[in-house]
Amino acid sequence: MKKLLTISLALMWMISLQAQTIEGDALTVLVGSKVNESSTQNFLNTYEIKNTAGAKYSSAKYGIDITAKNDTLISLSLYRSNSIYGSFSNKLPKGITFGSSSEDVVKKLGKPSTSYMNSGYAEYEYGKYVITCWFEQKMLSQLTISLK
Repeated sequence: MKKLLTISLALMWMISLQAQTIEGDALTVLVGSKVNESSTQNFLNTYEIKNTAGAKYSSAKYGIDITAKNDTLISLSLYRSNSIYGSFSNKLPKGITFGSSSEDVVKKLGKPSTSYMNSGYAEYEYGKYVITCWFEQKMLSQLTISLK
């Protein structure tokens, strides 16, 4: 009985941790949120994101850099691998993945609203926000979600 209770508690704990992980399209909801909102605070805590300088927040482990203005998140950058910010390994918005080619991103997101593929840059507008993709060696290496 004790073993069953321990397994049940461990399973509940794992589910609660997973429920706190914000990833995929849910990341876009963070942009425009207030820093002090409980969902934003949960995100910051889950990914070990610290206030680094005034309106800047970052994680040295999980590949995330955030800019705020007037206590509102206005930009969220995710890195495949970065010596300063670490690596984001969870789901990206719109079903794209790090390492995707620019052609694969276009297949998923459509034609970019702004594109400089020779320099590895593309923007996609969605309602109140913009997704910006950066490509290194023709592979997605950074994604930023920002307010228009």
